[in-house]
Amino acid sequence: MYFSERLVALGVEDIGQPIEGFDANLLMLAFPGILPSDFDGVQALEGSYRYANGSLTFARTHAQPTSSAERTVAAEGYATLHTQLSRRLGIPAQDTGDVDRIIAAVNTSEHLETRIDRGDSALGVTVVPREVLEDSRCPLDTQCIWAGRVRVRATLESGLGTTQQEFTLGETVTTEAEEVVLIEVTPEPYAGETIEPSGYLFVFEVRKRV
Repeated sequence: MYFSERLVALGVEDIGQPIEGFDANLLMLAFPGILPSDFDGVQALEGSYRYANGSLTFARTHAQPTSSAERTVAAEGYATLHTQLSRRLGIPAQDTGDVDRIIAAVNTSEHLETRIDRGDSALGVTVVPREVLEDSRCPLDTQCIWAGRVRVRATLESGLGTTQQEFTLGETVTTEAEEVVLIEVTPEPYAGETIEPSGYLFVFEVRKRV
C-alpha cells in the first residue's frame, strides 16, 4: 500500500528504523501532525488502539504471550489510519497524489544531519553549515559553572531565497513558513582535545509554522 510505504520510508529517514516497526507513539514522533485521535480503531499486530476521553490506549486481542511487537501498526491498521486522516483533513484518498498531500499535511517537522559544507534538505529548506563560530561547551571530563554554547554560520535556503544565518544550539531561527533549530552537535568536547571542523555533526530540526 502506497500510504504505508511512504509513511514508513519517511519515518525511517527522520527517526531511524525501529526494530519491531512503527507503533502509534513512533509515528506521532515522526509525523507531529498526526493526532492521538487519528489512531482510534487502528489495528496493531496483537491488538488495536482506542481513543477515548482524551487518552490513547492499547487493547490486546491476541491470546498468545505478549511480544515486543504487540503495538506495531499492522497493514490493515495503516489502511484505517489513512482513511481517518483523509476524513479529518478533508483530503480525498483516491490516488497517490492524494496520499502525498495527506502525508505532507502531517509531516510538520523533519531532522537534517549535516556537516561543514555538506548540507541536507527537508520541507523545502536546505541548511549547509559553513563555519563553527564558537564551541564553548563544557568538556565532559570537566566541571563548569556554565554549560557553554555552540554557534554555527550556515547557508539557509528556503522559499524566501538564500541567506547566511547564524545558528546557536537550542535556539530557533524563523523564516516566513518554517522554524529551524540546531538541536544537536556532536561529538562532545573533552579537555585538551580539539575537534576539527570536518569532525562535527550538526542535527537541525525543520518545523512548519502553523
